[in-house]
Amino acid sequence: MRLDIKHWKLLEAVGKYGSLGRAADAIGVTQSALSHRLAEAERRLGCPIFEREGRRLRPTPAGQSLVQAAQLLLPELSRAEKDFEQTAQNASHLVRIGVAAYSAYHWVPGFLASLTVKREKLQVDFVAAATREAENTLLTGATDLLISPVNIDNSAFSSVPLIDDELVLVTHPQHPFADKPWIIAEDLADVDYLTYSLDALPGFEYERFIKPSGIRLRHIQSVEMTDAIVEMIGVDLGISILSKWAITRSLTQKLVAAVPLTENGLPLTWYVLTRKSDAKHPAVQLTLDALCQWFNPR
Repeated sequence: MRLDIKHWKLLEAVGKYGSLGRAADAIGVTQSALSHRLAEAERRLGCPIFEREGRRLRPTPAGQSLVQAAQLLLPELSRAEKDFEQTAQNASHLVRIGVAAYSAYHWVPGFLASLTVKREKLQVDFVAAATREAENTLLTGATDLLISPVNIDNSAFSSVPLIDDELVLVTHPQHPFADKPWIIAEDLADVDYLTYSLDALPGFEYERFIKPSGIRLRHIQSVEMTDAIVEMIGVDLGISILSKWAITRSLTQKLVAAVPLTENGLPLTWYVLTRKSDAKHPAVQLTLDALCQWFNPR
């Protein structure tokens, strides 16, 4: 190999942050040292890895494949070290699970209880950061399994459908909309609308329900945590469109009400995603199988 591990760390960091300064801060070296390290890597390979685009560094076409390899390989090396330490200490395998977009963990106690016969060999942790940075947490190894309401398009991932769900309007139980058999987008024109993201996320309510109607929501408030949105709706401070499955507990407790979107509803499928590189990782596959059995018992 022509490159050392320090060069692969450089590739991953510059590819992620787009500048030597931010990459140097992330790695913990000076910008000057990182600049010399990049020059050394390019000298060893015989061609440029990055090119300047304004103030940013962008991988060359050939460099892009190296950056992608670094993003995949470094988490695997880190995982191998941690697995070695755990095995050497006779510890259980650690598998990290995240839920994308929604802070929906009402299912966790029942799922963990179903793992009682396997806990000697398996430890499961949950990663809150996946709510906002879903794809990155799976790509970097911060999570090993990602439960997501969208099938993320990334060639490094494998996915399995997990839950059949729907997007619904969430209101206070006494709100005038709560008794409607369904709503249409035009009903939302003058309401206080709460959203956890102002971005028009593909596959969600703006793209599939609001935008096609041509209406403009006049009163929008951004609340970055879905739990907080549900709490605000529970005291009649607005309405929102959310996953019905994600708010199961609040619906069961009748803190909020759910109303279908259009006469036919707006279906939503949740997926569980893993890295393809973990296809033969026993702990990840064991947890994946357990999730599929828990959500879809035969």
